[in-house]
Amino acid sequence: MTLQIDGVDVMNVIEIASLVGGIVSMLVIGLVIYLMVRPPRRSRREARPAEPDALDLKEMLRVLDRMEQRLDVLERAVGDDTGPKERILETGVEGPENRRIK
Repeated sequence: MTLQIDGVDVMNVIEIASLVGGIVSMLVIGLVIYLMVRPPRRSRREARPAEPDALDLKEMLRVLDRMEQRLDVLERAVGDDTGPKERILETGVEGPENRRIK
């Protein structure tokens, strides 16, 4: 019994081995990524969220009040923006500061 192997057979074996190796490496990389990003066992057992305590609620209300104060200041700052641009839009005439000088 003789065994003959051509170059074509060798290339087919290499191609199949690379295909199988690529699939196996993708599965291994996927497993490694899954193990890296999964949550620890302790947090999986304690999946329910913690109840907010009184200190957290006070802090949240303080932050909301501060945000409202900042919003009031911002509204006043934007509301006081009266300048020559509004005059141009209202009258349709350009002011002398916008004219070209030759």
